[in-house]
Amino acid sequence: MRAWLEYAAYRTVAAVISALPRRGMIWCARRMGMGYYLVDRRGRHIAKENLERVFPDMTAEERRSLMRRSYRLQATALAEALWARKLDPKQAAEYLDGPQNFLRAIERARANNSGALFATAHYGSWEMANIATGALGSPKTTIIARELPNARIDRHMKAMRERTGNEIVHRKNALASCLRALKRGEFVASVIDMTVLPNRGGQFVDFLGTPALTSPALPLLAVRTGMPLYFSVCEPIGHGMRYQLKTEEIQVERTGDRDADVARATLELNRALERAIRRNPEPWIWNYKRWRWRPAEMNGAFPKYSSWIHDHW
Repeated sequence: MRAWLEYAAYRTVAAVISALPRRGMIWCARRMGMGYYLVDRRGRHIAKENLERVFPDMTAEERRSLMRRSYRLQATALAEALWARKLDPKQAAEYLDGPQNFLRAIERARANNSGALFATAHYGSWEMANIATGALGSPKTTIIARELPNARIDRHMKAMRERTGNEIVHRKNALASCLRALKRGEFVASVIDMTVLPNRGGQFVDFLGTPALTSPALPLLAVRTGMPLYFSVCEPIGHGMRYQLKTEEIQVERTGDRDADVARATLELNRALERAIRRNPEPWIWNYKRWRWRPAEMNGAFPKYSSWIHDHW
């Protein structure tokens, strides 16, 4: 019953959001984000801890202001995921500025008759980028995603995301699907700022000054296949009315020591996200427990909410 009620509420909100004009959608989303900020006491506490550690020189009022802006942009990105389902790739691409580096990555893949790997993050509108890249000439992209707890919502979101020709695969089935996609000269994409436990391949890698469990899946594929690896984010500008698609190539060394090469590339991806966050911290998810786990043997500058974890857990 709970799953059905969640699904009914989700479909109702989706129908209302998708019927609004863009300005109306953003207006409503920003106010929903502010409302959630006011009631999300636990999330505000997590965001406060994260910001105190990453930006120790900020005043308390500056942190609160940043948190409010972050909540509003998160709500806008989530609403846009529902609103953008009515757009075709060409319409979505009209909201993107600065895709030159992404276009060069496409040209390189075509010239070499090869695929490419794209890491992104929960920073800005990852859904808009998913829709728009087809109009920029991108080949089909296989996207590694976490399965949502509600199976009905997960199926609907999956169908919505795949309507432009891309494919969503869940982590447990990802490796084989990604290798096949790369062999076909297609792209593979995944977020890098979600916690992946050690028993599923997660590794502690420095992120904003503190080790965070990070998936090495894309660096591993890059080292194994020789495909180029990129970091790309869709950064909001003008309160989310438009976006800049920022893409940079990550240098992947292939020295013969696969573990060391993967570790270096994973660290470089985290550093790329760090640069985006320090340049503009508002679009990131500060109320997420990014440092939920700490190595059992390590103390130090971890947030109070973090807990110890062993490598085999």
